[in-house]
Amino acid sequence: MSDVKEAAKNKPESASKASVKVEKQSPTCIYLGPNLPGGRLLQSTVFRGGIPEYLKPLLEDLPDVEELIVPVDIISEVQERIGKTGTAEYVAYQTILKGEN
Repeated sequence: MSDVKEAAKNKPESASKASVKVEKQSPTCIYLGPNLPGGRLLQSTVFRGGIPEYLKPLLEDLPDVEELIVPVDIISEVQERIGKTGTAEYVAYQTILKGEN
């Protein structure tokens, strides 16, 4: 009987470890802004496991770019806001497009 209780105790622990691992993973994201000059970042670039380190300097130079890197599950909502004058996404897109950042 004690072996059964021990096995039952171990199952929730291993399940909770698995869920913690899933929660720590970054969602798959996509860049919805315009292509950047020199091919530094292209529209619709997909990032799995977070934004790569090599983009950190670009994000420091052009902070609006990060606003347009979004989880893939909200692509349609963000694309709609990019097309709607006055939204934060519209302003970020236009700022990047004009090179004003």
